[in-house]
Amino acid sequence: YHFNRGEKRPVLLAFEDGFHGDTFGAMSVSGLSVYNGPFEDFFLKVERLPIPTAENLQQILAWLENRLKTKDIACFVYEPLVQGAAAMKMHKAEHLQPLLALLQKEGVVTVADEVMTGFGKTGKYFASLHMETKPDIICLSKALTAGLLPMAATSCTQQIYDAFYSDELGKGFFHGHTYTANPLACTAARAALQLLRSDEIQRDIDRIVNSHRNFASEIGSHSRVANVRQCGVILALDLDVSMERYGNLRDRLYKHFMDNGVFLRPLGNTIYILAPYVITEQQLTTVYDSIRTALDLF
Repeated sequence: YHFNRGEKRPVLLAFEDGFHGDTFGAMSVSGLSVYNGPFEDFFLKVERLPIPTAENLQQILAWLENRLKTKDIACFVYEPLVQGAAAMKMHKAEHLQPLLALLQKEGVVTVADEVMTGFGKTGKYFASLHMETKPDIICLSKALTAGLLPMAATSCTQQIYDAFYSDELGKGFFHGHTYTANPLACTAARAALQLLRSDEIQRDIDRIVNSHRNFASEIGSHSRVANVRQCGVILALDLDVSMERYGNLRDRLYKHFMDNGVFLRPLGNTIYILAPYVITEQQLTTVYDSIRTALDLF
């Protein structure tokens, strides 16, 4: 995009502890070295921001305003509202919004990675809809086909699109893929989107959000719980115990859930629920009960 506009912007911007995938560009903007360590010598140049909070927002904005003067930052890649692989770290829309507005004002392309948060997870169709400033590019996958078949989609604004629409062959976007627009995956995606927009699934989303809210209110005062947080159908709690991300204690916790017929995958001491929208109240109760018993055991 910037090349076609005659600009040189070699630096990428991303949040600390983000995760965006396993190709080299995606690994470059990911901040979790546990996944990327062997490849770090080959990464693109990336600078990182902490996730914005009420306490640090003004400091981040001041740093950004000064940093953007050099006009060398190409884009900002971010997981809006929830950082999944970082153990469901959450930030608020009112803290992310001013960052996005400033970056777009200075010509930085904003790239929302909604592979995890998209299609209803945060209570809206997309997490980006919680902010006034919408992304220039949005990356989608996973729930796009309801998990039935692998498919991803990248959407962009008209301004981004127009930068590649040219009679000059060299300005075209050649990075397509062999399985682009696979007909089976496209059919699954159309069906998944139709279901997502249905009244039934929207009611299910609201039901899960309310059930999570009630459970969070109950469990938050437990002596073994350090923190509880919720964004839409995503519920996460941190155990008040030191635990390696993939260590022995975490594995015992995982086995506890599996032995109780519940597939929960803890990230270190973080237990999170990201249930399918068709889960029943009885099944949700089973999930909650398995967490209650885990608190007594661990």
